[in-house]
Amino acid sequence: MRLTVFGATGRVGHTLVHDALGQGHEVTAYVRDPQRLGLKHGRLHVRKGRMEDVTAVAEAVRGAEVVVSALGARDVTHPVTMVTEAMRTLVSAMKTEGVQRLVTVGAAGLLPHPAGGLTGEHGLPPFLRHAFEDHRGALQVLQESGLDWVIVCPPVMPSGVKTGKYRTAVEALPTGGRQVYAEDVADFTLKAATGNELHRVRVGIVGD
Repeated sequence: MRLTVFGATGRVGHTLVHDALGQGHEVTAYVRDPQRLGLKHGRLHVRKGRMEDVTAVAEAVRGAEVVVSALGARDVTHPVTMVTEAMRTLVSAMKTEGVQRLVTVGAAGLLPHPAGGLTGEHGLPPFLRHAFEDHRGALQVLQESGLDWVIVCPPVMPSGVKTGKYRTAVEALPTGGRQVYAEDVADFTLKAATGNELHRVRVGIVGD
């Protein structure tokens, strides 16, 4: 399968690119700094660029069967719109190039809350507020896009190892879990991207 991956130098994105190549997929990684990627492979195509460059993003998604985004703001102590703006660019580029499927990594706060609204609107710690608002903006962009999208929604996501032991739930966070390794999030995100079972849903994921 032909994948274009954004956020390929981050914890989730880097693992996902590595695993996708190992499974025989063809991967285009769109990055600001190719040296940070640190991967070389015959089926890996590296494109250098910024998310603000709509033309370059469109060229990166051209010919892809699925686009994967593992983008996230590094500084969430101040109001940010990076993920929202990146999603607008991605949606525009995908429509231009006729690519329909997008799988992206979001946050558990985007999942529905039993009392109504989103989980992030109920008792979210103040230090997560800016990141949540940014991801909520991206969710709205996707919901209005008409694309075939999936949002993978982890809670706390430490680095660790790929265990393969995690639980998922559509439109909910599985009970009894508070965190999941970034490597396991990458594993499930790749499965969602290369599979055909999930469409226009948010999926909660926690470690087992």
